[in-house]
Amino acid sequence: MRDDIKTVACVGSGLIGQGWATLFAAAGYTVTMQDLSDDKLKSAVEQVRLNLIHLEDNGRLQTETADSAFKLIRTTLSLAEAVEDADYILESVPDKYAAKKPVFKEMDTLAPSDTILASSSSGLLMSEIQTAVTRPERCVLVHPFLPVHLLPLVEVVGGEQTVPQTVEITCRLMEKIGKAPVRLKKEVSGYIVNRLQAAILREAMDLVAGGVASAQEVDQAFCTGMGMRDPFIGPLLRAHLAGNGIESFVEHYAESYRLRWESMATWNTVSAQVRDTVVDSVNEMPIVRNNSLEEIKSWRDKMLMEILKLDRTPG
Repeated sequence: MRDDIKTVACVGSGLIGQGWATLFAAAGYTVTMQDLSDDKLKSAVEQVRLNLIHLEDNGRLQTETADSAFKLIRTTLSLAEAVEDADYILESVPDKYAAKKPVFKEMDTLAPSDTILASSSSGLLMSEIQTAVTRPERCVLVHPFLPVHLLPLVEVVGGEQTVPQTVEITCRLMEKIGKAPVRLKKEVSGYIVNRLQAAILREAMDLVAGGVASAQEVDQAFCTGMGMRDPFIGPLLRAHLAGNGIESFVEHYAESYRLRWESMATWNTVSAQVRDTVVDSVNEMPIVRNNSLEEIKSWRDKMLMEILKLDRTPG
């Protein structure tokens, strides 16, 4: 597998692809963005330009300027042109096997034989995706989080036929562009964070749909309670601290948690009643009612940048 990576192909130019292109260009890599229409690419490139300016304004570029980083980016409608000389390829097409497998099959044919093929899937299994290729050992899942150019985490996991070298090179590359890779020991749908998010989101929606609290109140409770700790303490360390030791926590809180788990939501499909109640309540939140989506995203990114300036290293 190629380890001396200098050129990167970003296949798919949506929000995820834009984030990857931003990060690699900001770190000095030559980037080719590929998509199926000029309009998509034009819009994507403009967003990448704005992302780079935002990083420059906050001192988070590895290159000299946003302009110099932006000059490292080119675009193409041709998948062959995008991947034929790429040292590393990141696919970010829609998160469906029906979309990803044909793209992987084509990339496998067009790309150099020692180039790693990575997918930005948020929940699919690489063991299934890699059945479409002839060199499955070079395929890996690399799952980032929005906004990709700001949030450090990336989950990395191979499929059944992925060789360790592919995962190791990918983790090193992610660190070089400023990511914090977490390597999963085995595949599971949704990986780590999306499984945690799914559990929290279902309970949040159920609280609103059940009339326990409004969307505003649920979000406020999260942000001013457990959310205050989330930038630096995860759920397992939180339990360890709350119980003066994880063993003590399990011993003393098992019964109270049993009562909570027994009364929590277990549904797996969003009903019309849940959907309508949650939609109405979210749309009544002051920040949603008084601001556009772009204004809310800009505020979110500003707040994230402030959090990223904190030293969250323990000890």
